[in-house]
Amino acid sequence: MVAALRRPYVAALSSGLPDALDLLVVCAESGLGLDSAVERVAREMEFSNPAIALELSLLAQELRMLPDRSAALMRLGERTGIESFQRLSATLSQTLRYGTPLAQALRVLAGEMRQERMIRLEERAARLPALLVLPLILFILPCLFIVLIGPSAIRLIGTHPVMAAVDGQAAAVAGA
Repeated sequence: MVAALRRPYVAALSSGLPDALDLLVVCAESGLGLDSAVERVAREMEFSNPAIALELSLLAQELRMLPDRSAALMRLGERTGIESFQRLSATLSQTLRYGTPLAQALRVLAGEMRQERMIRLEERAARLPALLVLPLILFILPCLFIVLIGPSAIRLIGTHPVMAAVDGQAAAVAGA
């Protein structure tokens, strides 16, 4: 039951992360620090993706309260259990540890996630013809056969000698 409730939440997190990363890039390029950028993105995503907003709000609170910022980032990856969030937390931890530019690291990560999403969509699209074979065989082909063969079958049945005799008897009964 918990897994059934968690599935839509995880789907919302996975689908909204690339957009949140783009907003984080914009905030980082405008000069905001990590704490302020995370808080700002959480506020902006509140109505469009509440799941992302919740996780980023929790991250912002943990960044303010915990003495070790990398521990707060690692908790984000552990809490969500999603590989892309774990990569985000690892990237942000490395950025803080080594002093690399935040915007550049986030831009690269957002590009990778966008590319992965496109690959997943292409894989799903490639499976589509195989999934459509059964409905095609069950529903469309019988209708097509009826439309194509039906008029010829009716004409053949009408010219059959037994059917002509039945039609003749019916005409005789109707005339009497």
